Amino acid sequence: MGIDFSVEQREAYAVVRVEGAPSLEEFLHFVEALAGQSRGWLSGRALCDLRGVRTLKSYAEHQAVGEAVGRHLQHLRQVASVVPADRITHTSEKTAQKAGVNLMVFTSEDEAIKWLTPPE
Repeated sequence: MGIDFSVEQREAYAVVRVEGAPSLEEFLHFVEALAGQSRGWLSGRALCDLRGVRTLKSYAEHQAVGEAVGRHLQHLRQVASVVPADRITHTSEKTAQKAGVNLMVFTSEDEAIKWLTPPE
């Protein structure tokens, strides 16, 4: 598979760091596998760092990813995705939101963390 990832559990959210050059099919399988693993996360929040993904640049691919997130990650309360500035389109965000997933896309990890951890 053209994808490597790690998961770090933090107090208020999980960090999923993804790297590689996956095909769209490989990435969609990853989202499905992540759904099974994330069901046990107590926080219900995830920060997905996708800055290390070197593929999946087209509108159609972003839409397919958003559809997969919408189908498989509805059990999470919040999902923050961090992508390189030159890849932000908000297509996956809008598609996942239409399916009921609270997904926001950021270019800054700090901004994503602020969104995931609002002041109490």
